Parts: sequence; structure tokens; C-alpha cells
Amino acid sequence: MSKFLKSIGSWIRVKDNELSKNMSDPVREGKFAIEDSKKQVKDFTIKISQLIAANKRVEKELYSAQADEVKYQSFAEKAAKSGNESDCREAIRLKTEALKQVRFLTNETAKNQQIIDSLRANLNSARAKISSAERNMISLSARKEGAKVRKELSMASSNFNINDGPLSKLNDLEKAVIEEETEAEAWDELSSQTDAGTSLEDKYGSGASPDVDDEVAKLMALKMLPEK
Repeated sequence: MSKFLKSIGSWIRVKDNELSKNMSDPVREGKFAIEDSKKQVKDFTIKISQLIAANKRVEKELYSAQADEVKYQSFAEKAAKSGNESDCREAIRLKTEALKQVRFLTNETAKNQQIIDSLRANLNSARAKISSAERNMISLSARKEGAKVRKELSMASSNFNINDGPLSKLNDLEKAVIEEETEAEAWDELSSQTDAGTSLEDKYGSGASPDVDDEVAKLMALKMLPEK
């Protein structure tokens, strides 16, 4: 039992610092250690109960021996009163044997009870250590899970770059749109300049050249006029 208590105490003292270093899964190993300790406590409880039952049987024998002592003392007194020396002597002998048995059994029950009390104290101590280990196990589980989450978040943060992620495609789209808008504005500007450079003749004239025949006719008419 002392080794058992030492093993539990040792585990509780070092678990916070060593479990994460020496075990692949400290939470799982810690739970196994607690379950093993509970089984040992259960087995030890059965043994203590067996010892208690055995001591009760010894106590019954003690009560019987005490009753025999009183009984044979009474027989000896009655035999002495009746003048029966032989019966008195036999009663005294049996009383003496009963008294020896009483003394022996009293000593045995006392020693057994002392052992039982000590074992009960150890058992209660073991149960308290297991309860403490279970509470610490909850704390350790939460701390381990928190450390895992923080580690994953840190790793994700170090690998996360919004400029290189899926959203970077929006930047490419924006650049493409701006380029399209710039080209459209350039075409609009060129179109405006072309309209401004159009001559009035082009806009409003017939676009036709003077007729050659008309010009000849005018010249010939001038020639036919009388000279002054």
C-alpha cells in the first residue's frame, strides 16, 4: 500500500512538468494512471473489508471466551459451596484456560484494529490523491487543449497572407477594370477630337465640285457681250 500511495503522490507532483515531455498523449496517459489507481484502491478496499470481517470473527471468539471465564468462575464457586473439590478444581482449570484465551484474543483484536485503522487512513489518503489527480486532470486537459488551439492559430497566422490568398484575385480584377476604363476613355477622347476637326464644308456643303460646263458657259457668255 505504501508503494501504491508513493506512486500516486509521485505522479501528482511531476505530472504538470513531465507528462507533456515524456508521454505522447499526457491526457490519455493521465486518465489511464487514474483508472489504474482506482482499480488498486478497489482491490485494496476488498482486502480491508476481508480483514475487518476476520477481526469480527475474532471478536466473537473473544466474547465467547469472556463468557466461558464468567461461567467457569460461577461453576467453581458453586462447586466450592457444595464441597465438591474435584469439580471446583476442574472449573478453575477451565476458567484459567478461558482467561488465557481472552487475553490472547484481546491482544489479537487490538492489533488487528490498529492495522485496520492504519489501512483505512491510507485508503482515504489514496482516494483523496485520486480525487486531486482527477481535478488536476481536468485542468491539464483544458490547458493542453488551449495550447493546441493557440499553436494552430499561430501557425495559421504565420501562413496567412491576404495579398497572396484568394482575395488577391480581386486586385487583379480591379486592375483589369481600370485598364478597360482607361482604354474606353482614350477612345472617347479620340472620337471627340475627330468630330471637332470636321470642316464646315464637310458638315454643311454639298461636297460636289463646280460643274465644268457651267464655268465654260459663263465665260462664253462674257465673251459675247459687245465691247464698249
